[in-house]
Amino acid sequence: MECVEVGREVMAAFRLITNKPVAGIIFTHFHPDHAYGTQAFLEEGENVEIYAHETLPHYFSQVMDIRTPITFKRGTRQFGTEIPSDVLKNAGIGKNLRLTGDSSISYIYPTKTFSKKMTVNIGGVDLELIHAPGETNDQIIVWYQEKKILFPADNVYKAFPNLYAIRGTMHRDTLQWARAIDIMIKLKPETLVPQHTRPLYGKETIMDTLVPYRDAIQYVHDQTVRYMNKGLNAQEIADIVQLPPHLINHPYLIEYYGTVEWSVKAVYHGYIGWFSGRPADLHPLSKSEEAQLYLDLVKEEDSVLDAAEKALDKCNYQWALQLTDLILDAGNQSSEDVEKAKVLRSRALIGLAGGEVSAPGMNWYITEDMVMKGLKILPSQRGISQRVKAGDIKHLFLMLTCMVDSKAAENTILNTLFTFSDTDRRVMVTIRKGIAIVSDDKEDNDEIIPDITVNTTETVWREIVAKEREALTAAALGSLKVEPGIKSLATFFSYFDTEQN
Repeated sequence: MECVEVGREVMAAFRLITNKPVAGIIFTHFHPDHAYGTQAFLEEGENVEIYAHETLPHYFSQVMDIRTPITFKRGTRQFGTEIPSDVLKNAGIGKNLRLTGDSSISYIYPTKTFSKKMTVNIGGVDLELIHAPGETNDQIIVWYQEKKILFPADNVYKAFPNLYAIRGTMHRDTLQWARAIDIMIKLKPETLVPQHTRPLYGKETIMDTLVPYRDAIQYVHDQTVRYMNKGLNAQEIADIVQLPPHLINHPYLIEYYGTVEWSVKAVYHGYIGWFSGRPADLHPLSKSEEAQLYLDLVKEEDSVLDAAEKALDKCNYQWALQLTDLILDAGNQSSEDVEKAKVLRSRALIGLAGGEVSAPGMNWYITEDMVMKGLKILPSQRGISQRVKAGDIKHLFLMLTCMVDSKAAENTILNTLFTFSDTDRRVMVTIRKGIAIVSDDKEDNDEIIPDITVNTTETVWREIVAKEREALTAAALGSLKVEPGIKSLATFFSYFDTEQN
């Protein structure tokens, strides 16, 4: 309920069903449509406890902060609150957001908060409140164990999840969101009641929704990081990544609210920040200057390369760089034009480096010129070996989740159990139709029957990963045992894209 007026309408609907008093209020998170209408439920005078996660007051207090002017304007655009009702189709996962300048808003804070879990009895009903950060960091889910009813808050709704809201939000941790759904899956609910879109009934139906939903979130994250590590920028990755066939048409993954493209860019920016890695983006021309130069280019009958050369003669290195990038990005120019573009681009990069005050910026321009001329930026074998031997063994396997070859693993379900005798550790890697899930002996994986078992020591495995020892040699010497055979280890690795660019 985004305002008191809407809250009163909901309260009136309740009064058609029951005259029982309000016994308690639960804030699942701080968003306006979940908290701004609270006053309507307190107007009958009851002394009501309000429950929430301990971080909700922090986020709730930000309703008026340094970002308010821009978030208001962008929120108006996203939700279409100024669009006439006969034109507005919907607000994404609801008919509309009834929050205007005439709305009454109640800023009422919780009376009881918790950290991880809290069991409460409200009106004679035992409920478990569980912190499950996803769409927001303060998100909680509500579990009615006796009836096996789960209220997932805004971590699930009938649309592709809004991993990034175009109105502008702080980074939403996609893996954290997937873990929140893992919590729900383990509860095995028989009724699922999202706070947006309709309830779901039946354990099988709910599992057929929750598992694809969390897998789609992880898939977008992992494939973004996979290509990010190959040096692609956010737009290039967004052009490549799409959901695999078994997910793309799932009714809960249609892009009615969030989109894969926006989510890819959010993951990229969450890890890397605003800079694409392209030198031309370090100090781009202003929009007006760039627009005028393009208009001038159209008026003249010079080729793009001729224009780039003229820009260099005028020491307009930034414009020359952007023009030569056009030739190289097109991918369909003659080899002669490509080579000439590289020569001109080199002059532009060195010219920009000479005028750059910032050492990082200067170094980037110069190194980019070196890469264009053949430099390969790869970690040394010694450096790889040191990192492989220093980290926790589980982290070596977690790295694989962002190396899954989505095409190769598209229809594959494979469980591989690694057991390390020197540390008494176990790690299970489950490949499930384009994603990889890693669990260890601290987690519940006893129910999973492995297709491949690998028995060795952490020392031997780290040496194999660091390419200091051959798996075949280790198997021949008995320090690596693989069932049903050493070839199955090759099958396991065939589903991962471990090559570095």
